[in-house]
Amino acid sequence: MGQKTFWIAAGCILAVIGLRPVFSSGAPPASKEKVIYSFTGGADGEWPLSDLTIDSAGNLYGTTVRGGTGCSPDGGCGTVFELERTSQGWKHQVLYRFAGYPNDGFSPLAGLIVDNAGNIYGSTASGGTNDDGTVFMLVPNSQGSRTEKVIYTFDCTSGDAGCEPKGDLVSDAHGNLYGTTSGGGACYYFGCGAVFELMPQADGTWAETTLHAFAGAPNDGTYPTAGVVLDSTGAVYGTTIYGGSGSCRTGGTEDVYGCGTVYKIAPSGGAWTETVLYSFVKGYGFGMFSSGELFFHNHDHVLGVTQAGGDGLGSVFELRDTKRRGWQQSGAHIFYGSPDGQLPAGRLVADASGNLFGVASAGGTGTGGDGIVFELQRLKGGWKERILHSFTGPPDGEYPPAGLVSDSQGHLYGTTEFGGTGMGCNQGSCGTVYEVIP
Repeated sequence: MGQKTFWIAAGCILAVIGLRPVFSSGAPPASKEKVIYSFTGGADGEWPLSDLTIDSAGNLYGTTVRGGTGCSPDGGCGTVFELERTSQGWKHQVLYRFAGYPNDGFSPLAGLIVDNAGNIYGSTASGGTNDDGTVFMLVPNSQGSRTEKVIYTFDCTSGDAGCEPKGDLVSDAHGNLYGTTSGGGACYYFGCGAVFELMPQADGTWAETTLHAFAGAPNDGTYPTAGVVLDSTGAVYGTTIYGGSGSCRTGGTEDVYGCGTVYKIAPSGGAWTETVLYSFVKGYGFGMFSSGELFFHNHDHVLGVTQAGGDGLGSVFELRDTKRRGWQQSGAHIFYGSPDGQLPAGRLVADASGNLFGVASAGGTGTGGDGIVFELQRLKGGWKERILHSFTGPPDGEYPPAGLVSDSQGHLYGTTEFGGTGMGCNQGSCGTVYEVIP
């Protein structure tokens, strides 16, 4: 079975009802950006497509979709890396290089979890015994490095757990892992995806439970590519790009209906019950095809991004449970390209004042429309966008594919798929990790 390479597609949307967003002027932002690592291709990895994870010491962890030495000469199967914060600056090291099908993972697209014992958890979109993706664990060993263990292998052709995980994992207080698969399951001929839980067992194995297998339009979602968030009751919230009751049709050989959904899966009587909280619709200024993790304010209020649609080229949206009228969308920001961004991607983060920070993977003031880092300042009755950085391409970053993390000082960190000073990749520059000080 041949190995498969997965790329992040720009395909999400949302819209905003209510107050028209306020734009920044496009003047130089009062913020500072610097590239803290440029990937060179080959052994150190190339094309970081995931967001980053930060530990209590401020060290950063992430993945690259290609590179490493495990699949040469096929360009490498991807890596797990750490950027250690030292008094001399940032120190990069590769923690693991994937070996690919059939015994290991290939193409990690998602971010990581680092627990208090230093164990690292993540997923690969391909590889494993069925070449349909894995969940893996990296454990510290006596040599000062980490030993990898594949704790679950997906199979597109068997069961309802789905396959090809692309979103971040999350963990609960008991160490159980939750995630999504973008394909497989019991829907159409290519599958609609699923939400799963992995529970550690006393003998060191992990038991998988499928919390929900998506059924597709018009009553359910299709194709979840983002991870989930948990509330204090153990309920799971997330988004699907397609599906739902909205009238949308993508066309093509794998025709999919529906404009996307926001869903909740809650434990009930020993089982799990899914509820579609909101179905996106086409037209009327609305967006569609939502992806990216939700920003969970509380069980009645969530925010997220869409990469297209609305009145412009993507949006940040808010959904609130109005009780009487159900979940309703309200305004945050609609993107319009240049000098603003377009195609917002990944998760949002917030500061102590409730201001939001995120990225758009294209647009901005760079000559190539190389993407931006933005802030949405919370104002009375609305939001105001401030562009913190417009990427300009090599030696700067180019095309940020995922969201941000912040440290205790409020500094923001993220990845770009291309850009930087390394030119050892077959499409040119190999990607970066960057820091923005708002």
